[in-house]
Amino acid sequence: MSILSSSRPRGILIGILALGVGALLLWHGFLPNVAGSASLLETFLPWLGVVILLLGLVAIVRFSFFGGLCVAAAATIWALAFMPTLLPGMRLGTSSLTIASENIHADNAAAANIARDLAARDPDVIALQELDATSREAVSGALAATYPYSEVVGTVGVWSKVAITNQKRLDLGLGWDRALSVDLDTPGATTRLYAVHLASVRPGQYAQRDTMLSQLTDTLRSDGSSRILVVGDFNTATTDRKFTPLLSTMTEAADDELGLGFTWPAEFPVARLDHALVRGLTTVSSEVLPDNGSDHRGILVGVR
Repeated sequence: MSILSSSRPRGILIGILALGVGALLLWHGFLPNVAGSASLLETFLPWLGVVILLLGLVAIVRFSFFGGLCVAAAATIWALAFMPTLLPGMRLGTSSLTIASENIHADNAAAANIARDLAARDPDVIALQELDATSREAVSGALAATYPYSEVVGTVGVWSKVAITNQKRLDLGLGWDRALSVDLDTPGATTRLYAVHLASVRPGQYAQRDTMLSQLTDTLRSDGSSRILVVGDFNTATTDRKFTPLLSTMTEAADDELGLGFTWPAEFPVARLDHALVRGLTTVSSEVLPDNGSDHRGILVGVR
């Protein structure tokens, strides 16, 4: 018995768990998406780094060389997956167009203050989601003087210093309009802006979000505009398998500051649900804004 126990690597359970985490990071796409469970797991995939860290601490305490090697392998896999996002992006010059986007939370009495907070950062365009009858009026009153051009569709609205044309309402398969597109009269060439608020995801409730993501992807693929910017609350992270097709036609830059750019919930963000995607444009700056009274944090993006 003592011979068998002495031949067994110390911390074998730690090693197995670490290798399991590494395998999950590599092959999570093969998990069956039962009732949207795999998609939900993928939204929080970066947090597996905490599991790896804890396993590493246990390996140190146990003086487990085998466990440490397995943890190092899992940590390498995590770093390859998330370090490009974690590290600050490089500012690429001066932007020709800036846009702020935020889900302001329905029935929020602070909607006008949130709009003023975003306007104080002087973006050219402000896109808001989860507007209701009361907040639409309050936001419009707060922004009208500085942002004379606007378009509101359902719970999504755009306020702009730049002239807006070619407004279109989009339901993206939801059955009612919860997205819009407009053309911005930007210098050099028109910029097509999509402002979206995709359906929420909860255990067992994911089909509407997936339908909207799929139809948004198809819409963007068929859009021949030379410059496209898509902003809003996507209710999904880039690690979600359902987001992958969208990234085949659009790109998203890393934030300017160290971190994974989480936006929800505002008090202690654990996931990046709000995005700014581009095609035919270069993102020169991107930042997540401080908590300002909503359940999401806003994002501020500069493009050229």
